[in-house]
Amino acid sequence: MKKAAIALLVLLCIAMPLMAGGSKESKGAAAAAPATPTLNEDGTFHLPIADEKTTFSIFLNFNNMPFDPNWAVWQKLEELTNIRFQSVISQSNSNEDEAFNLMLSSGNLADVVGYVNASDLEKLGRDGGLLPLNDLIDEYAPHIKALMEEDPAFKQYATSTDGNIYFIPKNQTLSFAEFWFIRGDWLEKLGLEVPTTVDELYDVLTAFRNEDPNGNGLKDEIPLFDRAGWKMPDEYLYLWDTSIEFYVRDGKVTYEPLEENFKTGVRNLVKWYQEGLIDPEIFTRGPKGRDTLLASNVGGCTHDWISAVDYNTKLPATIPGFKMIGIAPPADQNGVVKERTMRYPGVGWGISTQCKDPVTVMKFMDFLFTEEGSALMNWGIEGESYFVDENGSKQFFDTVLKSDQTPVGYLRSIGALYRVGMNQTGEYELVSTNDEGRAVIEMYESHPEWYDLTQPPYADGELDMKYLPEDETRYERIMGQIQPYVEEKLQGWILGTSDFDTDYDSFVKELHTRGIDEAIEINQRAYDYYIESGKAN
Repeated sequence: MKKAAIALLVLLCIAMPLMAGGSKESKGAAAAAPATPTLNEDGTFHLPIADEKTTFSIFLNFNNMPFDPNWAVWQKLEELTNIRFQSVISQSNSNEDEAFNLMLSSGNLADVVGYVNASDLEKLGRDGGLLPLNDLIDEYAPHIKALMEEDPAFKQYATSTDGNIYFIPKNQTLSFAEFWFIRGDWLEKLGLEVPTTVDELYDVLTAFRNEDPNGNGLKDEIPLFDRAGWKMPDEYLYLWDTSIEFYVRDGKVTYEPLEENFKTGVRNLVKWYQEGLIDPEIFTRGPKGRDTLLASNVGGCTHDWISAVDYNTKLPATIPGFKMIGIAPPADQNGVVKERTMRYPGVGWGISTQCKDPVTVMKFMDFLFTEEGSALMNWGIEGESYFVDENGSKQFFDTVLKSDQTPVGYLRSIGALYRVGMNQTGEYELVSTNDEGRAVIEMYESHPEWYDLTQPPYADGELDMKYLPEDETRYERIMGQIQPYVEEKLQGWILGTSDFDTDYDSFVKELHTRGIDEAIEINQRAYDYYIESGKAN
């Protein structure tokens, strides 16, 4: 499995010549940073951070977008700090896993390393590839240190099981993540009420399929779709309070494919797919699927981020009356309303042991947590992407709100909201969305009971816990045999290439053979550690 190879690759990195250090623009490796304070005497941040233009190599790739130093936000950061980051990933290479393993096997780590998986970064740190940042934070990162003191969840996510901090996370101040959306104009046309239960949702989706709500005389509607189906194939199992993941119930870790809800959920998804209620290309359509299906006036309902309501601004000119509305999560078969997706602190970036000047890099990382740095990373550039109104509030220009992309897409295209250590405040979402978006946010915020705060972190639907070193390699080996098998079986059942009821008993037997019981035990230890470490912070 990918993770199991990291230790060996790191040994290669350490053994080979150190060629990835930060450098002055002129030539050679940078000398150690002068002992200048991070803050001025008046408490303001000392800028520029470096006296001369200084370049560091960086490994970052987020949502298939390799880091680009020419993004406007990062050009502004370079202007303010005298620090430039040069990507070691080709702009044409969007395969993050492949690029990561290539960097490790080359023996040359970038000065700064970010990656999609926190456990991989921590393993890289424990194996000697990333610096422990604890002392650097104490001495040179007052803003990061303060946030760790104020926000226990941020510190908990940053701290490895050995007590070291190997990366600075991307913090989240909002708890809500995804929402349920449905075509309000189709409901009105067919005289339907907003569905409030999973059974009512089935009836509405059936009407969308059979009663021609788009009015073109064709049975081409795709009632339920998901642009994340390629990476979260089990997302709609949430409707029956299940998934293909581990889940905590009453303090005990369960593996949901072994539970009764899983059987209920899969049988229903098979039925829905057979009846044409689910996108026939749900597992392959990809991230642009939402654009395609809504713009062609065939998509009916989805579970997605707040940007789904942006189409209410973009599409009415070509689809008269188009209206996407937010609805509460449909109650499951037991009458429980639950929203499983939440925001957690996420993976960010660390400093490699091959970096010649970690002090300067640490200061830069801290700058992103200042008011000025945070504004750049959340809003872009003042006077270009946003302005401050007479009440002192930030507002986006139409270049952001009315671009061909969603506001978030536009901000990412200029380098904001990237996967780096930062404090993602969420205010930009409230400002950039429309009235319907603000209404759905208010609805979900006003119902904290929909969220189970006892759950550990998840990333794209997958459990994102920290494992004890003695458990980690064993767990990766077990799940390397189980996860692909389960995903393949789920897709086969839904697509109709195999029969769920015929397969299920042998499926469960195979899970036990492949080690699922040991994996549950390992996750229970990890969850117990998660709870105890949270109390400690």
